[in-house]
Amino acid sequence: MTSELEVRSKAFAGEIGSVLKDSLGTDTQIVSIRYGDRYAIRPAGETPAERRIPLTVNGQHLADLAVALYQTLDHSGAHLKTTRTDFGVFSTLDRTPLLRLEYRSDMREDPVCHWQFHAERGAFTHLLSIANSSDARRVPSPHDLSKVHLPVGGERFRPCLEDFVEMLIRDCGVDAAPGWQSALTAGRERWRRRQFRTSVRDLQDEAAAVLEAHGWTLTPPTFAYEPHLQPYRSW
Repeated sequence: MTSELEVRSKAFAGEIGSVLKDSLGTDTQIVSIRYGDRYAIRPAGETPAERRIPLTVNGQHLADLAVALYQTLDHSGAHLKTTRTDFGVFSTLDRTPLLRLEYRSDMREDPVCHWQFHAERGAFTHLLSIANSSDARRVPSPHDLSKVHLPVGGERFRPCLEDFVEMLIRDCGVDAAPGWQSALTAGRERWRRRQFRTSVRDLQDEAAAVLEAHGWTLTPPTFAYEPHLQPYRSW
């Protein structure tokens, strides 16, 4: 029997496939695969290398995009929730990523959502080396900037796939499909509206107070309500 989670995940996989096709021009098959109690939305393929999406500059294949989103139902059991995302760019010259955007809803030590850059800069390494000599437990790898996790808004306000792809097109010169900006704008708005609705469900008191301040008349529910605060407290 097909579950509600499976149906919704497959629909979401279709959305992701459309965003990638309409922005990058790649006709990549995006699938929804059972992964334990979750569904992984990613390009079809048996190996990680086969699941990468080619990125070209002036028609030359210079890098690959890796995309994976893991879906389950939220704490209420009524809404689709992304528990993990892995976005990465890999050069065709070596196996080391150029940069990664990662999100884990259950992250405990690192930021829930963060950028990691696989790059080097002497001044930054100098700072980290001095910090390492002071406390090697906090800065164990001063010469590896990819160990620095740059927080970007937590669970609710993190960047979406459309932001990541637009960065590749605008700032990295990756080839794009005609009309790419409209495709990314529509996808971004769709994603942010979903995040907004989730925030309203989390923080109904705040949402009601704002609406009442703007002239709305509201009737509170009869059932007990507890705000869902964890996404707004996590690093």
